[in-house]
Amino acid sequence: MFHKLKTKLTFLYTFSLLFLLLCFIGVLYFLISQQIILNEQDDLQSYFTKEKMDIIEDLYEKEHRGLSYDPNREIFYYVFDTKNQFVYGEETIKHLSGWIEKKNLSVKHDSYTNQVTWKQSHFIIMKKLLTTNGYVHGYVIVGKNISSERHLIENITWILLFLTIFFSLLFGFMGYYFAGQAIKPIKNAFYKQEKFVSDASHELRTPLSIFYSSIDLLRREEKDNLSPFGQEVLEDVKAEAELMNKLINDLLFLARSDKNVLALEKKDVNLSELSQAVFKRFISKATEKVVFVEEIQDDIHFTCDMTRIQQLLYILLDNAFRYTKEGQVELALRTNAGKIILSVSDTGCGIPLNDIPYIFDRFYRGDLSREKGGSGLGLSIAKAIVVAHGGEIYASSDLEKGTVFTIVFEKRLDEKKDKFKGIETQN
Repeated sequence: MFHKLKTKLTFLYTFSLLFLLLCFIGVLYFLISQQIILNEQDDLQSYFTKEKMDIIEDLYEKEHRGLSYDPNREIFYYVFDTKNQFVYGEETIKHLSGWIEKKNLSVKHDSYTNQVTWKQSHFIIMKKLLTTNGYVHGYVIVGKNISSERHLIENITWILLFLTIFFSLLFGFMGYYFAGQAIKPIKNAFYKQEKFVSDASHELRTPLSIFYSSIDLLRREEKDNLSPFGQEVLEDVKAEAELMNKLINDLLFLARSDKNVLALEKKDVNLSELSQAVFKRFISKATEKVVFVEEIQDDIHFTCDMTRIQQLLYILLDNAFRYTKEGQVELALRTNAGKIILSVSDTGCGIPLNDIPYIFDRFYRGDLSREKGGSGLGLSIAKAIVVAHGGEIYASSDLEKGTVFTIVFEKRLDEKKDKFKGIETQN
């Protein structure tokens, strides 16, 4: 149990850290990329503002025609007239102007700023109108190669991803070790408590048996010598002794369950017949206000401990009748997709949604208005029985509408590895 808890905690914290680091890297990549783009835009805007008047003057001079190439320039530009005809420009990568015209980037919108990719190179381009006193002379496309910046960001991101995964794995191994160290005191306390419950239950059985036998002897031998009040007190003492005996037996059952030494006598059992028999025993609990019905599919067999499964049904049905003042209690049994589904439902007071995750805990009491006596161990025992048979138990409930307990068993448990290691089979 503690090994599983330690592993679960380690995975939870490691993947939480990994997720947060990945989110951090993603946000960092986005912010740096945006900042670089903003800086490049400012550079292009500054260049345009500085060169605007010169570009307009050169637009009307005949000697400034055609396209020149200078790979050492940082910023390239292409000038167009009002008819979208290329006039002149300077580029840093050959044939980029032809690609821009082919993509209609030169006639797209009056002005814009875009990021484009061509031949695995990344560019930021800006289209600006050439105007003076409201008169449009043409427009210019200025741009800059930002491939090196993009590649630098991508390389840094990959390095960060590698380091994140590496340190997450390192954190996971360290977390697993430290989680084990942190759980040690809890584990020791749990085992001491488990041993105490088991030992105390064993030690209490002997004096309680003597006490119970003494009460029976007193009732037989001194019955005529006791007053009516004395006989009533003796009956109350006997009833309390029976409750204490049941509580001790329940604690012993759970202690054996915790140690995985719960003794089960497994054999092929006709669950349909067993459920019908239990239904007939509980039919007497039905009243004018509470109807008891069954929906039991015929001839369903299961390899199990018949006594424990019967105990399971007793616990669930007893709870159903205890909390149902008016309405219906139903016992149902069916098969579906190779599984056996057993359910007990009622139309009683229901269970608050916040209490449902804890109702199988020992001695748990949620809404005290629901307390109707008992030791508070019934549902814990029911779950232990279900788990011992490799099944699962679920509870669903609506306040003032009722509760449904559903148990799911594998149809052929004997062909699967038993989930309850250490279980002894009695012959």
